[in-house]
Amino acid sequence: MSYLYAALLGAALAVTVRVGLPGLPFLLAAIVLMVLHMLRRREQDLSPQNDTERWIFGTYANWALYNCEFIPDNSLMPRYDSTPILLGGRRGPCNSAEQRQYFLNMLDSPWDIHSKRELLETVEYMSTGPGFLRCRTQADRAWELCRCTQLLAIAFRLGWISRREMVKRSCRVGKLIQKTFSGWQEMSESFLSRCLQWMEAPSLGADMRRAVHKALWLRPDSPYNLPWDLPLE
Repeated sequence: MSYLYAALLGAALAVTVRVGLPGLPFLLAAIVLMVLHMLRRREQDLSPQNDTERWIFGTYANWALYNCEFIPDNSLMPRYDSTPILLGGRRGPCNSAEQRQYFLNMLDSPWDIHSKRELLETVEYMSTGPGFLRCRTQADRAWELCRCTQLLAIAFRLGWISRREMVKRSCRVGKLIQKTFSGWQEMSESFLSRCLQWMEAPSLGADMRRAVHKALWLRPDSPYNLPWDLPLE
């Protein structure tokens, strides 16, 4: 497809050179198509593209790697040390029917979220509203804030918000996370503690969450290697 757009641009330039100003609309149309194509490819690339996106991923990495590998009744042990780091956790292709239904089901239960508006309202409730203000422990605060960036990643995977909006809103939450915790260790351990309580450990799911937590500290590409106070812009 990239070759097609390059050929189109070449043809547009040739037309413009041959016929002058009348060929300008054709050239502009070709440029617009190429820009739209590049933007579409960026939206569909699920790998974090920069340190900001990697840092944001780190706030919900335990959930993401767990959901990327988890298959009910699968006897194979997931390899969290090599599980791909992808926005929203699940493997692509982006916006496939199967993936879309997976995320819609997840929002339906246990979140009871069925629209973009409900999702964004939930994020506000848990980050700057009563959901966060009523927290009494660091574990509770990690549970509220880290699931906000998780929800925003899901909104992006569903096409409810653009990648740019996901990053912008996630940075707002990320700054609150930076102020609330001293570093990756406190944040990740606080989240894991509350997660295990929610999963009613001991259980297979709880063991897998512990495995994810351990792997995240050992992976060379772990977002936990990034500076905790990375400027989020």
